[in-house]
This record gives sequence, structure tokens and C-alpha cells, in this order.
Amino acid sequence: MKLIESISSNKLRGGYYTSDSLVDWTLQRVLSLANGEHLEAWLEPSAGDGAFIRGLKRLAANSQVSNCRIKAIELIPAEAAKCSLALSQSTLSGSIVNGSFFDWALESDEQFDALVGNPPYVRYQFVNADDRCRAELLMRRLGFELKGVSNLWIPFAIASMYKLKVGAPFALVLPSELFSTVSGGQFRKMLVADFGSIRIDLFPKDAFPDILQDVVVVSGIRSKQSRDRRSISFCEHRTSGNLNWKHTVEASPQSWLRHLLTEDEVWAFHEACKLKDVCEMTDVAKIEVSIVTGANPFFTIDDRVLEEYALQPWARPLLARTSDCPGLIFNEEDHANARKDGSRAWILDFSADRPDPMKSKRAVEYLKNGEDQSLHTRFKCRIREPWYRVPQIRSGQLLLTKRSHLYHRLILNEADVFTTDTIYRGEMRPQYEQMAKDLVASFQNSLTLLSSEIEGRTYGGGVLELVPSEVARLKVPIVRMAKLLPKLDSISRSSGGQRDNTGAILEVTDAALAKQMKGYEELLPLLKAARRRLHARRMDVSIDETED
Repeated sequence: MKLIESISSNKLRGGYYTSDSLVDWTLQRVLSLANGEHLEAWLEPSAGDGAFIRGLKRLAANSQVSNCRIKAIELIPAEAAKCSLALSQSTLSGSIVNGSFFDWALESDEQFDALVGNPPYVRYQFVNADDRCRAELLMRRLGFELKGVSNLWIPFAIASMYKLKVGAPFALVLPSELFSTVSGGQFRKMLVADFGSIRIDLFPKDAFPDILQDVVVVSGIRSKQSRDRRSISFCEHRTSGNLNWKHTVEASPQSWLRHLLTEDEVWAFHEACKLKDVCEMTDVAKIEVSIVTGANPFFTIDDRVLEEYALQPWARPLLARTSDCPGLIFNEEDHANARKDGSRAWILDFSADRPDPMKSKRAVEYLKNGEDQSLHTRFKCRIREPWYRVPQIRSGQLLLTKRSHLYHRLILNEADVFTTDTIYRGEMRPQYEQMAKDLVASFQNSLTLLSSEIEGRTYGGGVLELVPSEVARLKVPIVRMAKLLPKLDSISRSSGGQRDNTGAILEVTDAALAKQMKGYEELLPLLKAARRRLHARRMDVSIDETED
């Protein structure tokens, strides 16, 4: 977790502004939604240095915006002054409010004919207490609770959209995390319930210069009536030609990642899920959070610390990171190699059935080092007695990465190592207890990896995270594949393990499943295309770059 001291002042206030090209595109989208009607009153709730004011100035000749007036809100005095200058240099009328958007929104009952903007993307923990209180009060008035909200853009966007008149259009530049994060669920539900003509525009990474965030443009019209579901249009802007599709989406907080697939891709995914040998992971194996120490750097150690403090009586073998596992099978030789590389290959187990560390001078010294760091005051530690006795120290037959970059890997734990909460542990269900090797061998296939892209969540930087409830929903084939595992393990070891971007294991696994699962081969081209597009978007790679 980043501390506030390490965050730049620009990032703390969401001070990344919108390029002229993106401003112009967004304004044109609003005008198209207005269908030729004149838009008199405009709201820009996060005006920054006046980018959208200057954009409206460039549209001065357009009859839809002639003689329009704008209300622009900006918190920072220096930036509000830039907005005032931009307004004075245009033919627009209006006013600049230098202050908190939430203060203004709580006091104003104005309604607007159009809304544009690029709300600040600020982690909620970095929002000052006064702004939090005002945002939460405003949300409660609108019927929302901000429990679990992770970013300021969420209440910002919701509150500004309810300032629109019925039938009024909007277009907002928002982070693509809106598709998947749990906290974005309130926005997704609200958008479908109360807004129509919704369109999501997705752009290649270099479409607009100077954009530091992975963004999309969300647009639509304030609806007269709330609905349980609506049709949403999606447009993937590509250098080879735009890709357009639609989905009927329910007004719920459910992740929207599946809606980034085309209709044909969704059909293929659903058909694949219905194949006879495809199950949900929860039916085949139980995958759970592993050991929670409360202080991993203290409770997980390398050979040097092990020897220095004579901690051998309490050391148990550990896989601290999946990068120490080059294959799909983690064995004792792999553990030995991790030790040679200086990895934290041991976890300290001070359970009651093990020797008393208080009888060892060097162990006492090590524990004293932890107390000098105030580790015993941390929540997970202080609720234990004694604080250094970590509970639930057990291993799992299966290991699964919590977060991945290229793809998630399921690993067979032949070395019987332990893991902390950065790597999930798992056991096969009783009816499948003899099929652990089969499951590991079949895991890296197009259907399962597509399912992980759909179920998981991404926070930028290409990282895909799966929580246990999402792992439970993964679609996995359960067929006899154990004989193929040594070959796949060898391929993984020779191609860089989790850093392998060749897709070699994926191709071999898909080919093997196509021979065993009736109907899989016919669906495979669409499954591959769907997985490739979601993966490319997460990795911030142009879709065109992934095509053959």
C-alpha cells in the first residue's frame, strides 16, 4: 500500500488533464446525443485548467452551443483562475466556482442540459476528511452508500450525472476500472437504471496524447424512468476499423468485463461452459486464502536469517512467490534452487506443538527485533496470544497465484511447501481427489483463461487479480490430462515459467482438449479471439498488435 507521503501532489488531487483531441471527441459525442437540439446550460464539475471550456470555444460556430452558458467547478485556486481566463476569452457565458464540487452540489439545485468532464481519479484513502463527509452526505441524499468505495471518481460521476435534466446528454472520461472493481458496482448499477442511449467507447493506447490513465468515454441520456436492464452499445476504436457490439445489461453491481466481448464471443463462451466436461472450479477443488502472518517480511525468511538466528526448529518450507516456480510442478529441487537464489524459502511456525522459542537465546533475539519494529501492535499480530504464533499453518495440494501479469497458473505442490496469502492453496474435492494432475495439466486453456479475464479484476498496469469467490467461478475442464503434465511442465521450464508470453502451453493444452471434448474445437477460434482481446486491453496493447 502506498503512503500519502509517497504520492505526488498532482495525483492526490487528480490533476491530470484532458487532451484537446479527447475533449473535442467527447463534446462531439454529447452533440450527437442531443440530436440537433440547442444545449443551453452545461456543467463541467471538474474543470481543471479549462480544457472543456476551450473545447466549447472551438465549437462556437455550432448552433447547438451558440449562446450557451457553462457552470465549471474547480477546487484549486490557480486552476480556477485559468478557467476564468479561458471563459473570458470565449464567447461563452457562465461562471467558475472555485471550491469543492461536493460543497457546491449540496447547496445547488440547478439542473443542466449537458454534462461533460473528466472527474479526478484519486484513491479514496487520500481524500481529506471534510471532502469525504460531504461526498458521503451527498450520496446519502441520492440514495447511495459509499461503503467500500475505492476512488473519488465514483461519487463525483454519480452526483454530477444526477444534476442533468431528464433527456439531457452527458459524456464523461472515466477510468476503465469501472468495468470490474467492486466499488465501481454502484456506478454500473446506477448507469443502467437511470440512463438510456448508453455507449462505452474504448480507444487504443495511443489514441489521445498525454493521457496517463487507461480511460474510456461513457455517454448517454438521463432517462425518464428507471429500468431493470438496458441495451448498451460498445465501440472498440481500432486502426483497422471500429468494432461495434451491443449487450442487454442488468442494473446490478456485477462486473462488466464479460460485456467487453462481442455477441458471437459471448455465445461461444456460454456454449463452451455447457460442454459435458466443463465444471466450475468450486465443484472440482476448494481454493482458499493461505497463511495470513500479519507481517510477511518477518515471518518469512531466507537461509541467511535462518542460520543467523538458529531458527531451524521453527522453519517450514515456503514458496514465497510463484516466480520461484519455473514449471507447473513445484518439487524439492525447485525449493532448493529458490534457497540458492536467496529467496524467502522458509516460514516460521511457533505453534504450541513446536519447541518453545523463549528457551532459545537467538530466537528470543529475533522475536525482540520484531517487537522493536512494533509488529506485535499490528492488528493480525495483537489479536494472537502470543503475538508471534501464526494460526492455520497448513499446506495445499494445489497452488494458485492471487495476482497475475500474463496469466494465472495452477501449480501442483509436490514439495508440500507452505504459502502466505499472496498464493492461494487448494485441495481437490473428494469425488475428484485422484485428478489433481489432470486439473493442473488442463488449466492453461483458452476457456479457463478467458473465464479468469471475465471473473477477475484489474487495477491497471496489466495486473489481474482473482479473489476466492471469483476463483470458485472459473470454468475448468475435468478430463484425463495427467499424462500430458510432464510435457507441459517441461515447456514451462524451458520458456520462462510465468514470464512465458509465447502461448506454447496454451496451444498444446487447447489441442489436447479439442481431441477429448466434443464441441470444443469448433468454439476455439472465438474463445481465443475473446481471450486475446480482453488480455490485450488489460495489458494496454493495441488489439491490432495481437492479430496474426
